[in-house]
Amino acid sequence: MKQSLYILFFLIFSVSSFSQTETFKLEDSGITSAEHESGNGTVKITQDIRLRQIVKRHIEVSNNKFDGWRVQIYFGSGQKAMAAAQNAKRKFLIRYGNKNGAYIVYDSPFFKVRVGDFRTKAEAMYFKSQIENTFPQSWVIPDKVYYPIESVE
Repeated sequence: MKQSLYILFFLIFSVSSFSQTETFKLEDSGITSAEHESGNGTVKITQDIRLRQIVKRHIEVSNNKFDGWRVQIYFGSGQKAMAAAQNAKRKFLIRYGNKNGAYIVYDSPFFKVRVGDFRTKAEAMYFKSQIENTFPQSWVIPDKVYYPIESVE
């Protein structure tokens, strides 16, 4: 009986002394390996090089685009639609700069001007609320958007 108590005490003590609880956030997109050090231990997360190659290949095949959201600020057709789309894009770039991206899309017979590369609909809605004084007829639409430059390595 005494011996089993010693063994039980030893097991509880050894498990509690070596266990460590910590949460951390990987700062990368999963394409590269990550390492994190804390106190006495090191947590190293590695992945097969083939997995990284597959993810990079997927990005290349999808033309560096994924499902996201944009704000459409112009939609029109007709003989003057192309000039009107270019004017809408120019007006947007002068007012808000090129940091959000502005794209003219031709989907026969319509010209469309779409702005932004947003991951979530909420981000696009917030941006729409910021530009709706200048572009009151704008609306949020799902679209293929570009990957952020900092996450593609």
